[in-house]
Amino acid sequence: MNPVTYFVTEMIKDFLYRNHDLYGKSEFIRDSYMRWAAKELLIELHIHEDMPPLIVLEKFRDKMDEYAKLNVETSFIFSVGSKTAEHFIRLLITLC
Repeated sequence: MNPVTYFVTEMIKDFLYRNHDLYGKSEFIRDSYMRWAAKELLIELHIHEDMPPLIVLEKFRDKMDEYAKLNVETSFIFSVGSKTAEHFIRLLITLC
């Protein structure tokens, strides 16, 4: 695993294991979807180890954007997935 991929993986793991303050049902649901997206990002990074992590994150974000447009009833989970990927993209660009 290259150093940048390792860094991104550790950043996502840190996010997953951090205690999140939850105030209500909507925050709990959003947090659950964010954790789901973070776990999916770890899988994608593992599958595509040979690809630069920024590209993997961007492809995941774009895929989530497309899924969010397919069905109004399931768009929220994919919108959260897209925003989660965008969060890590911005962190990666800022910190590297």
